[in-house]
Amino acid sequence: MSLLLPMGVLPFVTPWLFAAGAASVSIPIVIHLLNRRRFRIQAWAAMEFLLAAHRRNVRKLKLQRWLLLLLRCLALLLLAAGIAQFLPPGAVLGAILGNASRLTVVVWDNAYTTQYRPAGQKTVFVRSRSLLTHWLDGTGTQGRVAIISGSKNPHGLLDAPAPALAAVSRLVSNQKATDAAVDLAAGLKRALTLLQKQKTRANRKRLWLITDGAQAAFNPLNAADTATRAGTADRLKTLISEIRKTGATVRVFDVGDPHAGNMAITHLTLARHFALINRPLRVRVSVFNATAMPQARVIVRLFLDQVAAGAVTLPRINPGSQVTVEATLGADIAVAGMHTITARLPSDGLTIDNTRRLVVHAHRRMRVLLVDGAPGDPMAHRLASTAWLSTALAPLAQDNTFAPHVISTIELSSQSLRHYAAVIFSDAPAPGSGSAKRLRAFVHAGGLLLIFPGPAVTGGSWSAALKTGRTGLLPAVMGRVIEPAKALHFNLTAGNAITEPFIAARQSGIHTGIGSVAITRYLALHVINPDRSRTLLSFSNAEPALVSRRAGRGEVMVAAFTCDTRWTDFPAQPSFLPFVYQMMYFGIPDRNARWNLHVGERFTLPAGSAQAIVGPDDKPVVLRDQHIGSRLVVSSPRLWHAGLYRNASRRRLIAVNVDPADADIRHLSAARIAALLGVPAADVISDPRRLGHVRVNQASIGGNAGQRLLLLALLILLAETLLARAFSRYDHGGAKAEKRGSRP
Repeated sequence: MSLLLPMGVLPFVTPWLFAAGAASVSIPIVIHLLNRRRFRIQAWAAMEFLLAAHRRNVRKLKLQRWLLLLLRCLALLLLAAGIAQFLPPGAVLGAILGNASRLTVVVWDNAYTTQYRPAGQKTVFVRSRSLLTHWLDGTGTQGRVAIISGSKNPHGLLDAPAPALAAVSRLVSNQKATDAAVDLAAGLKRALTLLQKQKTRANRKRLWLITDGAQAAFNPLNAADTATRAGTADRLKTLISEIRKTGATVRVFDVGDPHAGNMAITHLTLARHFALINRPLRVRVSVFNATAMPQARVIVRLFLDQVAAGAVTLPRINPGSQVTVEATLGADIAVAGMHTITARLPSDGLTIDNTRRLVVHAHRRMRVLLVDGAPGDPMAHRLASTAWLSTALAPLAQDNTFAPHVISTIELSSQSLRHYAAVIFSDAPAPGSGSAKRLRAFVHAGGLLLIFPGPAVTGGSWSAALKTGRTGLLPAVMGRVIEPAKALHFNLTAGNAITEPFIAARQSGIHTGIGSVAITRYLALHVINPDRSRTLLSFSNAEPALVSRRAGRGEVMVAAFTCDTRWTDFPAQPSFLPFVYQMMYFGIPDRNARWNLHVGERFTLPAGSAQAIVGPDDKPVVLRDQHIGSRLVVSSPRLWHAGLYRNASRRRLIAVNVDPADADIRHLSAARIAALLGVPAADVISDPRRLGHVRVNQASIGGNAGQRLLLLALLILLAETLLARAFSRYDHGGAKAEKRGSRP
């Protein structure tokens, strides 16, 4: 790649030869200067008559000398340009010099889907690479070529136009399919930019799109938790139309297998967003069927730290469908820290998406910080506002899921939030500016902020402290306290993630108490933007009772009722404890998400906490310092290899998986590809045997331009010789004198 860079800078095939030839232009200049100082002028009387005549012709003589010097320099410069094989930068100049000036831009689909291997054959990528290499070797190196990646990984190819030299062929032959997702739109956009820049530098332009014709390249799967490329087909059609406006012809080479099929694990997550040691670990697995036939009894094997931990069987998956199941691992995590869960399918033609890894950080207990604005008075038998909530979170003497820690509002300013999964305010005034800033950072880093009201809560101050707009935290505007004429109840007619278990229990005849909860007061919550906020629970008068909002990687929830018995009898009901657990399970974000990435993403670690990280190929990952706000972190480059990244002690693990949006590799027909791209069906070539037409004994890289420049240089040298003879007064004068002396 580095050897080809000078060719994109200078319009010569061998710019170093032109540089040497251009330097030789100084030779006639030096000779000219030396000739001016060869003779020493000595004045004497007889010469005065000759000098007078010479002065009358001095301008003419100078013009003749300068003209001869210019012709000599120009001849040498054209010789250098012809030998270095000049590439005309403009279409007009190329036409004058007889150069075809053809530019071929290849968008090469090298995404992980091209690693598909049909039975008994080579992979799709190897086939496309052979076609491209054969074309480069046989094209006679006429014109220039650019090769652009059709995946999210843009590196390793030739984005700048260069002559089709053997070095370009070697560059292509050394390529391997990437683990990155397909992104033909990005490749076509780079090709469009290149063609627009080269509009005046090429007479003929063409774009070749080499693709495997997979469904994922044109209509990727849509999933809520993956960066899908929505509207891909429309974007591709628009880009192809813009490319054609540059005057380029478009041709599509479909190298895919028409019978391609694939089974892929698209998702692997914890059923709950956190893992605890010595507790059953439940995972959720999604499998996609990208074949033409329904698949029965699909077995997914599970592993914990590379040790078999059970299996789950999916009874049936229809073609083009995805099935999600939950399974409990057969082994528990015994040691706190980072661990790897692996789900694996049997091997098929595309093995890279048969395995999916999940890195989890196991805890002994989930630490929760309770900020109590009404600590209570034990002597007066008055409980603190967090007493019911603290008991619900940790009802046992030991082995509780949560570990609540209660502080007063005064202690909040000096309390570190780093090791807590959630911060819960109860009847507390709005935090100051410093605490509000720390809470914002806590939520954006992946924490849960939960606010319960009380008599000490002023809605306006909370809204001013944490804001409710696009850049704020609160999911709703906190208004005034309302005391209804009669007690309200929860509205249980609409199912949601919080109350669904209790509705099912009530319908089964089991008394839970949630249907008889009485609310005598509540805080008015005004949801401004329903698209960014969710109403998880409402009162019988349709007013919001519990709302939530995603902020960064974290979650913010605001309740309209208290977590003690001053405004409601809910904490005294038997359903309060499971309700609190269900609310925490729902609200605590997935703190493991930062350790589980897709190919092409990068990770950040706190400064000083990272040892050397190596990738799945055992090559070290270069980390660099970076400031995020006031924090100093170390960040990685984009990770382009799927697998497990780790440090030497394995205390730091990062799982990188392929993008699940590309799981559907079912092959599209040529007619369908043509319709999606907006090109004639004849321009889509299925199962190509070669790219373009191979010509033998073609002209050099510079076309006819180099030959014509050499011929022009010889003509200029001949003209210089004739002019030099015509301008030579001494030779002509002597010849005339000889003729006169020979007369009788």
